[in-house]
Amino acid sequence: MIKDRIGLIVYVNALKASRQLRRFGNVYFTSKRERYVFLYVDLDQHEQVIERITALPFVENVLRSERPFIIETYANKKGKMQEEV
Repeated sequence: MIKDRIGLIVYVNALKASRQLRRFGNVYFTSKRERYVFLYVDLDQHEQVIERITALPFVENVLRSERPFIIETYANKKGKMQEEV
């Protein structure tokens, strides 16, 4: 069964230490220039993971993706709700 996931953007001081983030979820992308790591974690455990990541000494900031919380139903020109996308 596929679990719901959420993306986290973790800004770090040093990319060498960012390899430790692999134990929290799936690392999707690492930006060397802007020094951040984008990783996916399980949606049901993301609050605990954010707390554990922010406690690490090399982490500057953690941002959560808002995509799972956005409503994806849109109204057409007449104001009627369309099918979900």
